Amino acid sequence: MQGIRAATGADLARLVLVGAIWGSSFLCIDIALTGLPPTSIVAGRLLLGALVLVAMLWSGGQRLPTDLRIWGLLVVIGFLNSALPFMLISWGQQFISGGRSAILMAAGPFLVVLMSHLWTQDDRLTTPKLGGMLLGFSGVILLVGYDAVFGRSESFAGQMAVIGATACYGVSAILTRHVASVPPLVNSAIVLASAACYMVPAALWIDHSWALQPAATPLLAVVWLGLFPTALAYLLRFQIIQAVGATFMSQVSYMVPMFAILWGWLFLSQVPPGRAWIALTLIMGGLYLSRRPSTITAGHDR
Repeated sequence: MQGIRAATGADLARLVLVGAIWGSSFLCIDIALTGLPPTSIVAGRLLLGALVLVAMLWSGGQRLPTDLRIWGLLVVIGFLNSALPFMLISWGQQFISGGRSAILMAAGPFLVVLMSHLWTQDDRLTTPKLGGMLLGFSGVILLVGYDAVFGRSESFAGQMAVIGATACYGVSAILTRHVASVPPLVNSAIVLASAACYMVPAALWIDHSWALQPAATPLLAVVWLGLFPTALAYLLRFQIIQAVGATFMSQVSYMVPMFAILWGWLFLSQVPPGRAWIALTLIMGGLYLSRRPSTITAGHDR
């Protein structure tokens, strides 16, 4: 396996680009929801993303796995890493802004830390990880608890849906360790294609998608979602990981919510309330703390 190298300015530029693209997905979901139901949005972005990656896979002549166990895992990962979380996020954003959704999604790494501690032997909790997880979750509680206490049931349900999506990503991250032998492009193409196989029939059945007549703007938002946050960002992510490692790539977690808030502010005039900024500060602080090396508790930081 090829070793990683030190990150360059070009790598940092690619990392920022991925953060900006993924941050834009929350804005585009908000726009797409003005003319399309959530199931059709998810089906459209997955179908477009899968077509792009499958075409690249075909043109590159890469071989598909022959192990049925690997195929089964990739199909399950497609459901947990793409189909279900995309659906939960799109459904949840009917009731909350894209900026708030992105802040909640930033708490995802803490769920991965907890699940890795419970389900693996080589990625255990360290003192910084535990402190960061507690700090980050306090930010989530600040956001979600406000709506729970004041009886805003729809907003509360939307936030819980997004938190459910982060849990899906956490489980899929653990499962992905079992398919590490599969080349990244093959992995992502099969995952997106299998997710599209779940969601396209669901959209046809639930939404009668053939009868929908959305305006051009929601359709363009879905096209953007499929081509950029779903297909291009996947490829950039794998390129960065292969070149300079997963630890460097993990820093994108700091950028996505900031870009999501920025795009929502610029294009949809979504100004976050004061508690959202406090929650974001707590979550970002928790991410920083959880990635510091520990001198007290032995463990394997990613």
